[in-house]
Amino acid sequence: MTWLCVRSMRKLQRNESGSVAVEFALVAPILMFVLAGVIDIGSATYAKLSLDARLTAVAEYALNQPAPGDQEAAAAMAEKLVTLMQGGATDTAEVVVNNGASATWDGSTSSVTLLSGDAALCYCPVRSESGIEWGGAESCGTPCASGDSSGQFVQISATTRHVTIFPGYAFIEGDSVKTQTMLRLQ
Repeated sequence: MTWLCVRSMRKLQRNESGSVAVEFALVAPILMFVLAGVIDIGSATYAKLSLDARLTAVAEYALNQPAPGDQEAAAAMAEKLVTLMQGGATDTAEVVVNNGASATWDGSTSSVTLLSGDAALCYCPVRSESGIEWGGAESCGTPCASGDSSGQFVQISATTRHVTIFPGYAFIEGDSVKTQTMLRLQ
């Protein structure tokens, strides 16, 4: 009987038929975790790049337009640019044309607002933590504090919603991807 037990134990020690399943069971959760992270970062990157592409296309369109001569022209330009920025229901966009008019898209409706600045004049906008500070109107070509010269500018900003699987580990803050640009028309 002892001989039979020893012989059976030796056969079991040489039998490796279940070892692959055990190894897979140990490694599979780690592989799934890594795969989920790659998918999460990939989808966040896709959201950012597609938003950047839309913003770049709208900025190129704006550069090919004449600088606005009055508030109404600035309002028409802002409305056209924000219409071009429209995306999905979770997207938002804002366009400010030379501190004279602003247009916003909230995911379902757009609105245009005339601002206090004169769209026909030139400005020296400065980027700050709270956004863009336009400052006072200047004569076109006047040197700014930054070393550039005053001009007419368009600010375009957009946001899209993106929910990550692992919050805090992608390059986005919260649940949204944001992008912004300021371009000089003249």
